[in-house]
Amino acid sequence: MIEFSKILFPTDFSEWAEYAGRYALSIAKKYGSKIYVAHVVEPFTYAADFGIDYGTQFKEMEATARRLLDDSVASMKKAGADIDSVLLSGNPYAEIIKLAKKEEVDLIVMATHGRTAIEHLLMGSVAEKVLRKSPCPVLTVKKTEHSSATP
Repeated sequence: MIEFSKILFPTDFSEWAEYAGRYALSIAKKYGSKIYVAHVVEPFTYAADFGIDYGTQFKEMEATARRLLDDSVASMKKAGADIDSVLLSGNPYAEIIKLAKKEEVDLIVMATHGRTAIEHLLMGSVAEKVLRKSPCPVLTVKKTEHSSATP
C-alpha cells in the first residue's frame, strides 16, 4: 500500500506554486500527511563591488521570505493540515533534495512553470533537477489556463 506520511512542498510563492500547494493539501488530507512547506533563498554574488551592502539585502530577502512563508503556512493550516515551515539558504534544487533526505519525505509536490525551451536552456529548471535527484517520487504540477480551481 502506498502511503504519504510526509510531503515536501517547496514554494517560490508564485501563482504556480500556490496551485501546486492545493495538490499537496489534497493529498495530505487523504493520507493524513504532514507537510513541510519550504522556501530556499538563493544567495547572490557579484564579481564587482558596487558599494552595495549585500549582507543587508540578503537579510531583507530572508525576512521577506519568512513573512511570505508564514503567510502561506497560516493559509494552509486553515485547511486543517499538519504543517512545518522550513526556510533554507543555498542552491534551490540541492537544498530541496537535502531536506527531502533529512526528513525522509515520501513525496515532493512542486510547481513547474512550463517555460519555453529557450527559457529552460538559459535558466534551467529546479523542478527538473529535483526530479532527477530526488530520493522519493515527485509530483510536478503545471498551472494552465484550463486548470480548475481545485485539484
